[in-house]
Amino acid sequence: MNGQRGFTLAELVIVMVITSVLAVVAIPRLFDKSEFAARGGRDFVASALRYAQKSAIAMRRNVCVSVAGSTLRATFADANGSDQLCNAANALVHPANGLAFDDPANALPGGAAVTAAATLVFDGAGKPLSAPSSPLAATLAISVAGYAVPVTIEAETGLVH
Repeated sequence: MNGQRGFTLAELVIVMVITSVLAVVAIPRLFDKSEFAARGGRDFVASALRYAQKSAIAMRRNVCVSVAGSTLRATFADANGSDQLCNAANALVHPANGLAFDDPANALPGGAAVTAAATLVFDGAGKPLSAPSSPLAATLAISVAGYAVPVTIEAETGLVH
């Protein structure tokens, strides 16, 4: 009996076929960052809206949020009351870096952008408004290009999900 060991030709061909399939299908997905950027953009918008709502409750003032393209802007009113307009000079700052939300350092990650501009006001109780003293009529959805699940804000409760 011969003491030779090794792989058969059939085993080598099968391994090469499996490796080829992985190279064609899986590896390009690992280098495509647009899907990750879209998810990051969606998560950034959702967390910024939650933070704006919590800030409105803590300050007992209106907090206005507008998102367009890859920029999110958040400002707050000078005085409490749901009829108060937000002052553009009162920028709400990002809790992680202390910069205003519309600062270029706080742009949506990876070049992600929303598909349509949206504006929203949270009153001192955290309830969403379409404008000062104007309750949100229906659930608001904010979509980020490249990601299927939008950020939604419930009209009655203000739940951001």
